[in-house]
Amino acid sequence: MLKRQIAVGDIHGCFDLLKTLMEKIIRFTPDEDMLIFMGDYIDRGKKSEEVVQYLGALKEKLPDNIILLKGNHEDLAYNALTAPDPDKEMLFWSLNGGSHTVMSFGGIKNSREGLIPFIESLQLYYESDTHIFVHAGLPRGKALNTATPEELLWDRDFSYDGEKTLVVGHTVKSAVTDFKHGKIICVDTGAYMTGILSAYDVLNDKVYSTEARNR
Repeated sequence: MLKRQIAVGDIHGCFDLLKTLMEKIIRFTPDEDMLIFMGDYIDRGKKSEEVVQYLGALKEKLPDNIILLKGNHEDLAYNALTAPDPDKEMLFWSLNGGSHTVMSFGGIKNSREGLIPFIESLQLYYESDTHIFVHAGLPRGKALNTATPEELLWDRDFSYDGEKTLVVGHTVKSAVTDFKHGKIICVDTGAYMTGILSAYDVLNDKVYSTEARNR
C-alpha cells in the first residue's frame, strides 16, 4: 500500500544533494513510496551525468515506484543534441547551463549517447486521483490533453484553475510553497544556486529538504 507520494524538486546536476536527500532524508522504501521527480535533472550544476545515471538506474530497477518527468532543460538539451544544424540550439542550451552538462559527460558525443535515450524515456506529466504533477504548469482553462508541451515545460503564470491539486517545479521559491490555498504546490527551491534541494509528500503534507555544506 502506498504510504508516501513524494515530489522531488529540480536537481540541476546537484548529485550530492540528490544522494543525501534520497538516502539520508527521505529514506526511500520501495514497498511504501512513490517518488515523482519533477524534471530539470541537468545543467548549471557540475554533476549532471551522475544524476542521470543514478535516476536512470533507479527507474530501471523500480519502474512502478519512480516517475521521471521531463523539464524544460531536458527539452533544451534534446533540441541541441538532435538538431540537423544545432548551432542556434546549442548556443541557447549553453547559455542556460548546458556547457556544464557537456563537461560532465565529457563532450558532445558522450552527451548524445547518455542523454538522448534518457530524455526520450521521460514523461510530460503524471496524474493521480487527487494530483497532477508537471514540470512547469498548466494554464487556466487548459487540461492535460489540451495544453501544449511548451506550456507544460515552461509555464510560470500560476493561473491553473482545475479541480485536482497541481504540483510543479521550474519556478524557484525559497521554500516549498503553497499557492491558491493548496491548489498549486511548487517544490523547486533552486538547488544549484541556494544549495537546498526539497521534496514534498502530497499524501502526508510533509516537506523534506537537504542543504549543501560549505557554500
